[in-house]
Amino acid sequence: MIKTVLIGLLLGATLGVSLASEVFQRFGMQAETYMILMGGMLIATLVINRGIGVLAAFVTLSMVVMQPEQVLLEHGFDRDFLLAALMVTVMFPVVQRVMQS
Repeated sequence: MIKTVLIGLLLGATLGVSLASEVFQRFGMQAETYMILMGGMLIATLVINRGIGVLAAFVTLSMVVMQPEQVLLEHGFDRDFLLAALMVTVMFPVVQRVMQS
């Protein structure tokens, strides 16, 4: 139980916050600090009880999305496409569970 909470806080404080701030910027919103923190914790909550494969995909995609725009363009990646793939990775299990019930 404690391990899950610590992993959730770690994910929320690092990858979740950086991803939430990137999403807010892409939507053209000037987000306050508390909005970014709450978004980060929401993302961490959605990811925390998933399997190791989903967690690895989340971490990898998050690190790629946070690269500078020039590096992404050199390798042929589009930041919006990567953000969409990351959000599908996070949201698919939730949507699937809702649709089955």
